[in-house]
Amino acid sequence: MTMKPHYFIGIKIPSAIAEKLDEERRSWNLQSHKRQTPPEDMHITLLFIGEDVHDEIDQAEKLLAGIDQQPFSLMVDGIKKFGNPATPRVIYASLEDSRELEELQRQILENLKTLQIRPDSKKFVPHITLASKWAGGDPEELRFSIGQMQFEVTEFSLFRIAPMENPRYQKIANYPLDAGI
Repeated sequence: MTMKPHYFIGIKIPSAIAEKLDEERRSWNLQSHKRQTPPEDMHITLLFIGEDVHDEIDQAEKLLAGIDQQPFSLMVDGIKKFGNPATPRVIYASLEDSRELEELQRQILENLKTLQIRPDSKKFVPHITLASKWAGGDPEELRFSIGQMQFEVTEFSLFRIAPMENPRYQKIANYPLDAGI
């Protein structure tokens, strides 16, 4: 039985920043996780949709075009983990708080509220996954640091997840932020 495609709305990390994150991660010689996100797949998830159970992806694609927001900057400010600190499920680059990012996510939820797509019940924690799927190893080695990096967000996208392809996350619709021109 083939799985139906899964979707999410997110911000693709600019390649220069993704390459820098990858370079930093390689310097850690990380052995503790089975999956390391390749630079071309690095992103910030704004809303995970999952399987399009109600055939609403085309409607979602149209509704997202109604979002009106200016481009903004984000700052990578450190490395954090999800899950048990000794055996974390995910190691990620954390982001400085951003009113603009929170506003973009709020508008996405607002624009899609007529659909049956529902947001994750967990609090929105903007992050860039660097490694996932704990494989084992010495928890003492899980002390990583990263330099601060700033980048401009000028668009967000609707992605389809293609687990067997490269890149794994494929843009199916792109939404430029309005520079007020």
